[in-house]
Amino acid sequence: MTYTALGKFLRKLRIDRDERLYDMAENVGVSSAFLSGVENGHKKASASLINNIVDRYNLDREQEQELKDALSISEESLDISKFSPEKQEATLMFARKFDDLTDKQIAQIQKILKEGERHN
Repeated sequence: MTYTALGKFLRKLRIDRDERLYDMAENVGVSSAFLSGVENGHKKASASLINNIVDRYNLDREQEQELKDALSISEESLDISKFSPEKQEATLMFARKFDDLTDKQIAQIQKILKEGERHN
């Protein structure tokens, strides 16, 4: 079975807590079939599901960020429609130029973004 990054995170969380898929699904208020679909990328995780996982499993800030990163990696698209026009333009400019960035530039951008997270 193939798992998404989110699926791997959820599976590890379950294993670490000695839970079955059924148990986690019940804890976060979804069916085990739906949670299985989220893990293998056939269903989309809602914001309320992610929030329930954070709350029910008392994830610390680092774990919460890891969960959100896994969610982002697992999603095939990004909805920027609620961004301001300036943020939409910057996002699209970044996406268009991404393939031209060097590994060093990507590392610098990641460093800047991680520093910003620490200040929020």
